[in-house]
Amino acid sequence: MSQFKPLASVLIIIVALFTMVFFQLEVRRMGYVVLKQAIKYKSLEDHYQLQSLRLTRILRPEHLQSVAINQLTMDEPLPGQVIHMSGSNIALRQ
Repeated sequence: MSQFKPLASVLIIIVALFTMVFFQLEVRRMGYVVLKQAIKYKSLEDHYQLQSLRLTRILRPEHLQSVAINQLTMDEPLPGQVIHMSGSNIALRQ
């Protein structure tokens, strides 16, 4: 029995060291996964900001007016052509 005690303690030490190395590798691997996800999140956030900026530019009144006149062949409304709608009350002429 006394012969196995040194062998058992050496095996326990070896298993403990392998376990520590395994956990350190897992921590490193998870760090890479977090880094990759952070880069992807930043890219998506930048894309969202770019799309928001494009939407803001497209919805500007000057741009909408330009598209209506140039692409949809609409004209500027005259004062008598405007229809005001508010709730159930509709006024056709000003």
